[in-house]
Amino acid sequence: MKKRILGKYFQWFLLCLVVFLISLFLHECGHGIANALRGIECSSGFNRIGDIYKYPHDPDFRENYSLVPNSLLDFGVPVTLLLAIIGTILAYRSKNEKIRNVSLAVAITNSLIRLIPCLWIVLTPLLTGQIHIEDEYETGVVLANVTGISELTYIPAIFSILVSIACIVLIIRKRKPIRNLIAYGFVSLFCFGIAMILANYLDNILRINWPAM
Repeated sequence: MKKRILGKYFQWFLLCLVVFLISLFLHECGHGIANALRGIECSSGFNRIGDIYKYPHDPDFRENYSLVPNSLLDFGVPVTLLLAIIGTILAYRSKNEKIRNVSLAVAITNSLIRLIPCLWIVLTPLLTGQIHIEDEYETGVVLANVTGISELTYIPAIFSILVSIACIVLIIRKRKPIRNLIAYGFVSLFCFGIAMILANYLDNILRINWPAM
């Protein structure tokens, strides 16, 4: 019995790991496409955007990209939130167990991909007085500058938090019969950490170059 339970945890870990990496890659592709549409050449991988034809291990990886101004035209976060929402909907509607399990993984992983960074955005100033920069914070800064309303700085991060929590809560309600739900949550969080380590490694192996359109 214990071996079977551990086997299910391991299967969930592997499924989430694959979905995490694919989702992170799609998130970065969202950044790349938006930059290309803005006329900005860049390269994307699994976790970092930089200069076209360069890798994160290059010393001048973001020499030009670091000078690019932030913009409201960015598809990275919308892609991730959309995947979380679609995964949640399919987890509720699908009657096929395999599709449902994959949908659950898509919903949980993409929710965590935005929930964890955005919690840092909101909590870091409160706890340390410092600023934690992520996609939503940069979007919020643009909103604040355009409108002149400084309170909008943290609105994108709060929005991502709310959407992510909503998806996670709906999934938990859907999967109430699952035993050891806390254990599955722990495995998911552990998988998130491993996925980020692998993403940084894969960043130096596989990249897509986005020429300006």
